[in-house]
Amino acid sequence: MTSLTANDMTFKGLERNIYGLGCRIAVEIFKRTLEQIDQELAENRNKAELRHAGKKQTTIKTMMGEVTFRRNVYKRANGDGRIEYVYLLDEALGFETIGVCSPNLVEKIVELSCQMSYRQVAQAVSELTNQTISHQGVWNIIQNVGQMQEKTEKELVETYKNNGLCGSKEVPILFEEADGIWLSMQGKSRNKKGNGRKELKIGIAYEGWQPRYLSSKEYKTVGKTVYAGFHQAKEFQEIREATIAAKYNVDEIKYRIINGDGASWIKHEHDPEVSIFQLDSYHLSKSITKNVKDKKARNQIKKWLKAGQFDKVYNKIEELKYQCDGLVSEIKKLTDLESYIRNNQEGVIGYKNKAEVELPFPPDGIEYRNLGTMEKNVDLFAKRMKGAKSWSKQGATNLAKIIALKIGENFNAKVAALISGKVSEQLTERFEEAITNTRKTIDRTINKNIYPLHRGVIPFSNCKMTNGRRAIRSLFNMQDFGDLIYR
Repeated sequence: MTSLTANDMTFKGLERNIYGLGCRIAVEIFKRTLEQIDQELAENRNKAELRHAGKKQTTIKTMMGEVTFRRNVYKRANGDGRIEYVYLLDEALGFETIGVCSPNLVEKIVELSCQMSYRQVAQAVSELTNQTISHQGVWNIIQNVGQMQEKTEKELVETYKNNGLCGSKEVPILFEEADGIWLSMQGKSRNKKGNGRKELKIGIAYEGWQPRYLSSKEYKTVGKTVYAGFHQAKEFQEIREATIAAKYNVDEIKYRIINGDGASWIKHEHDPEVSIFQLDSYHLSKSITKNVKDKKARNQIKKWLKAGQFDKVYNKIEELKYQCDGLVSEIKKLTDLESYIRNNQEGVIGYKNKAEVELPFPPDGIEYRNLGTMEKNVDLFAKRMKGAKSWSKQGATNLAKIIALKIGENFNAKVAALISGKVSEQLTERFEEAITNTRKTIDRTINKNIYPLHRGVIPFSNCKMTNGRRAIRSLFNMQDFGDLIYR
């Protein structure tokens, strides 16, 4: 460990102490600002309607630490004549404190929970925010935010059913992919028929591809939207359609390319005039490799499928059945492969190679490439939710919907929309004024109280070097700054 002083103060310790001091100062400033704003609201309220009923202390966990302050509480008669208690400060701030956590802290917890266990998130946040957050507290936040997103989706579906959605964005082609992962369930959520597992359905939609960086050979999807959950086929389709209709003008979409493994819930009730189903090449190749033992035969089948020569494929499969010496297990594998191809034959040929498809020109900066990005997105869910874990249906749904938001675009903005309102313009100006005045006060205090640093010229540093001066420099060990080593 690098020592700064003779008292064994380490750089790590110094940093932590100064950080803690800064957080405590910030907490005090936050407290005073909130109480001052609350007092101004009290003085300007309708005193005939809102009768003062004392003050109540509350604590909010923030990015700087716990802010404990007192705010005024009022009582008034509602429309039914019943007495209700209100906090003008809470209404004026316009945010939802989940548990007692600020929106910024909630956003950070939600973001970290997409990649880390709740215990790991609790530890990380506790270390970074100068306070203690329990893993149960993290869990509570995820449940709240996940349920908010689920409620938002249900409201969106209802609006869609009533023909109330028409997004403003227009695209000629929309690419869609879907897949599922099987999760181990616990308690009443376990499905005995599925070995205690349930399938989490995942869907994505995007507008095309563009280079990840300038002159890069790597590509990223554009305008990606993600949705997920434990849903029946019809319910999943409604969420998909509502999510897309909220963002895009679907009447202007010429083609919707749907890529998947052939599961019935993926192809459920798609519009044949607009939707083009495409069998995912990864799953097709995986099925061939799994069910065809001979490597040469595999390559032949893949080649014929790519060319749309299905008769050759089916004849080859029959030939392989006769060559397996009546081995039941091998015949079953080949039969499964044949059924898989026949059931999804419409999607074997890629959308670019379909004769009936006339592709429109892509928008500026967008390219139309081969689909197959779904596996990477599924992996993000799997890394967090599979393994030595088991879930309740609601708990898995809540986290899955948050991960879906994280994988999509504008994550922080979407989470903020769920948990925080909009502070009034007047209050915004008041907060800015308070912060500016506080900053000036702190700057004056620092300049006044911190011991000034005296600057001077290092002896013999700008003079002609002689043997005498060299000896004096050596005596005082006066090295050039470029040669100094931090000890």
